[in-house]
Amino acid sequence: MTKISVVGHQNPDTDCTLSAIIMCEYLWHKWYSATPYILWWLNKETEYLLEKYDIDCPKQTEELDTDIQVCLVDHNESSQSVKNFSDLNVTWLVDHHKMKFETESPLYIRVEPICSTASVLYKMFRESSIEISQKTAILMLACIMSDSLMWKSPTTAEEDKKITRELQKIAWVQTLEDFAMPMFEAKSDLWDMPVNDLIQYDYKIFEFGAKRVGIGSLETTNPSYGLGRKQEILVWFESLKQSQNLDMIILCVVDIINEKNTTIVSDWSDAEHLSNIFDVPVNNNLANLWNRVSRKKQIANEFAVYFK
Repeated sequence: MTKISVVGHQNPDTDCTLSAIIMCEYLWHKWYSATPYILWWLNKETEYLLEKYDIDCPKQTEELDTDIQVCLVDHNESSQSVKNFSDLNVTWLVDHHKMKFETESPLYIRVEPICSTASVLYKMFRESSIEISQKTAILMLACIMSDSLMWKSPTTAEEDKKITRELQKIAWVQTLEDFAMPMFEAKSDLWDMPVNDLIQYDYKIFEFGAKRVGIGSLETTNPSYGLGRKQEILVWFESLKQSQNLDMIILCVVDIINEKNTTIVSDWSDAEHLSNIFDVPVNNNLANLWNRVSRKKQIANEFAVYFK
């Protein structure tokens, strides 16, 4: 069997981690020997899911073997991937984000504008007549609930809802709320987390033209965990700006229950940009972005238009 490494993005979340595991199962049916990898430690939501459903954690790495084929899941930008990205032999790509990827050789690629990579994988399983087990259905369902914030995110498509209902039957899940809320509560248990890790808990670096912007998203049922540490966060913002060569950095503290985004802004320059982008005031390094809870659709897209 051909060996292949399957990897999600830096600062792994539930969708990229579990999708790497699910993709390995899919590739096994295509006669590959697939190994999943993560690029940092797991968040508490993903830890909770792996422990609850007795799933082995993927191997952690910073670089991948360049002699082995690679499958990217839930990302396609080099700034969000392994350190030796330019040396990889990428032969598969499954994603649901905008494309910023070039290759010198053909590859298997599947990208759709739906809320999670797991939704794409569900369709790939069905199209290949691969049976979805109860455990795999649970993993897919967890990805969709996490990325869609239990359907509250505007990235949620009607197709995602249809897929969710099908997975709910296979997984024997009675109510989505009873399934998802323990996930969200696990993700919200951040009181003892070092502030640098808190900022990069769910964090991506975007390149908008000549600008490099770090955008963190802290989705929680208790926003005080993030907002109460604002001063510590501001100190680390300056450090990250320098070490990651950033033009701007923000942390969106998203209240999952009330669907509210309160964003922490680094300094007066970043505050001016954010105010111009979203037409909101910034006071004491805080901006109320109201119900903009999707980094991909409601935050990053607006940055892309502003900095083009």
